[in-house]
Amino acid sequence: MIASTQPTVWSTIKATIARHPASAFLIFFYVTGWIFFLPALLGTSGFGLFAYDLPPQPSILLLTIVGLAGGAFLVTRIADGKDGVRELRSRYFTWRTGPQWYLLALFGAPLLLLVGAAVVQGTSVLGAFGANLPQFLPNYVLQVVLIAVLISLWEETGWMSFLTARWQKRFGPVFASLMVAPLFGLGHFPLLFLAGGLTDSGRLTTSEVPEYIFYLLVLFAVPVRLILTWVFNSTGGSLPLVALLHASFDVVASAAILTGFYPGVDGRLMYFGLAIVAIGVLVITRGRLGYRETAVERAPVRIPVPTPVPLR
Repeated sequence: MIASTQPTVWSTIKATIARHPASAFLIFFYVTGWIFFLPALLGTSGFGLFAYDLPPQPSILLLTIVGLAGGAFLVTRIADGKDGVRELRSRYFTWRTGPQWYLLALFGAPLLLLVGAAVVQGTSVLGAFGANLPQFLPNYVLQVVLIAVLISLWEETGWMSFLTARWQKRFGPVFASLMVAPLFGLGHFPLLFLAGGLTDSGRLTTSEVPEYIFYLLVLFAVPVRLILTWVFNSTGGSLPLVALLHASFDVVASAAILTGFYPGVDGRLMYFGLAIVAIGVLVITRGRLGYRETAVERAPVRIPVPTPVPLR
């Protein structure tokens, strides 16, 4: 009996994933994303095909855990084996770094919006914010930690620890971040069609959709990805810190924080501020964003030269 050497369908799929891990991860994420959002999209909050109303939050939670974190671990296991999974998992426990990074992750975003509002609207904003500071701190910190644990940690497992970390070895940190930015923005695309998906005020109008697409793909995604990559590289690959910083962006831009502690302030000021910060980080780090090549990456590729055989 001679065993068949014909590859099975599963072995062919595994070989394809191993050759193209980034593409496999993105396909898995976008397919699962639309599947998870489909029930909410079909309800009254979406296209209204069925008479039920589902909030987007369960879909977001499932997508981050299964589509992003699950996809990252699945593709890593196939492409890089157990060692790759072990390295990816270690990012959850990389938290020992300087206290300045925790201060930045927790309070950088609210301070940035406060400074931007003071520049645009005057220093009266500072007094109003200071009066509510005792209520702001516990409210804000609790929300940031909660969203970081439930959403951002799993979200950045895919975008940062898997995709950006993989691509920056080939293309450098800046190009990797710029490549991830629109893909990250497109992951939010189903929320455009859901009432309360991107804003707390209800459904977007037709005229607002192009504006929000611009904010998602450019003004929001590009600076956020550059800054998060810088923090990730500068802290030795700390996923908890990246998750805290990402969560702080989301919380500061939420209607609850804006109306309660930044009355009359346009939350989009923070995104303009992030763009300025991202440019400053690029200049200060000379485009390296804290990235340090490993000895293996720095080593030149040596091509063996055949030894000539003397003629006799």
